[in-house]
Amino acid sequence: DPIRMDGQGKYAIVAAGEAHVLLRLPREGYIENIWDHSGALVVEEAGGKVTDTDGRPLDFSEGMSLNPSVKGVVVTNGALHDEIIAALKEAKYGDWSV
Repeated sequence: DPIRMDGQGKYAIVAAGEAHVLLRLPREGYIENIWDHSGALVVEEAGGKVTDTDGRPLDFSEGMSLNPSVKGVVVTNGALHDEIIAALKEAKYGDWSV
């Protein structure tokens, strides 16, 4: 059964290999806070990958929030990452005019 979870535990589950994918797909206009994604380092050190929905690495250098162009975050074990990004692009995720 699915478990509803918030916080960095989600990143730890992917890093530990207990989940393959974590998608954070917020509503239009939401700006991500950097502290919500500090677990990215743990996933990457475990061999996973973390990017925005366009496949760009997250940039933590812009202050307390990620760039407003980030429309969502994709966290994977690495093996599925390119396919997930391609599926989001095919579905036109983030194109709010569709």
